[in-house]
Amino acid sequence: MSAHHGFSQSHVDELRAHGIELFDGRVIFDAQPPLSEADIAAVQATCRGPLPAGLLALWRQTAGGRLAYDLDLEIETAEGRRIEAISWTELFYPDSGRYRDLWGWIEHEQEQALEIAEDAGLDHDGKLDYLPFGGFEYCDRIYAVTAADAPDCGGVLAWKMGLPPAWAPALTEDAVTSFAPDLHAAFAQLALHQDPLAPHEDYHAGTELLEYLDERRAQGLPAELADALLAFYRRALIDWRGLLETGTLAAHPRALRLALAHAVEQDDAGLLRRLAAAGCPLDGLVRGSDDALAHARFLKKPAAVETLTVLTRR
Repeated sequence: MSAHHGFSQSHVDELRAHGIELFDGRVIFDAQPPLSEADIAAVQATCRGPLPAGLLALWRQTAGGRLAYDLDLEIETAEGRRIEAISWTELFYPDSGRYRDLWGWIEHEQEQALEIAEDAGLDHDGKLDYLPFGGFEYCDRIYAVTAADAPDCGGVLAWKMGLPPAWAPALTEDAVTSFAPDLHAAFAQLALHQDPLAPHEDYHAGTELLEYLDERRAQGLPAELADALLAFYRRALIDWRGLLETGTLAAHPRALRLALAHAVEQDDAGLLRRLAAAGCPLDGLVRGSDDALAHARFLKKPAAVETLTVLTRR
């Protein structure tokens, strides 16, 4: 747990009593007690290499729980690069009662590895090179690399399930990407794409955390502490408007994607011209395999299409 979260130990203890943990600058809610050393040893016994230090630190603070952040990653597929939203809303733990618990996901991966080995005519010892520890149901999973001889050992991978071809232009094949050298760097990529206290959509990343906090207030969580937690949570907000004001947006690709997506979805020609005047490239990926112009055409946003056609000379 970061020592720079700004909460006193008594406040940390009170949050913990309400199922809230602070880890690496992020909020875990519906958080469980630490994973026992016996369970950690049992997980280690399923892995080919050592459990990463960051994952051990997490499990010795909390066995898991829920996350309420946005994560989008660049993924290389057979058809080219894409930007995909990854649902990392769960940290798997034993007896979670969800789609699969931590043990269930480990067994699933062992079964998959055995099938692959049998198809290739090879033996398999049941050891995992990639340990599933988070994600969302069966659609998205987050793995720690535990293969001792892998160059990215200790790193973090994301896997996303492809949809049937009829769902194109959505991702239509399973895809995987390595996106962080360790768990700390992976947590740093969990962000908020819109302000949970002033969202522009009915459902957003913070919806379930806000509902959880309302429940905890009713169970005695002091209002001032809940407000302080929300202020801490909102530090993860990507403030593309602030970056645009300071003239630094072009140096922040993820923030720029959000700005372009917002301009297109609002059909805001003025914002698009402002982004161009600020030196922001307008031809990068925004959603899936679409750049801003393709996204505008897909959404049928006439002002955005016209403006982007002129600005990108296409």
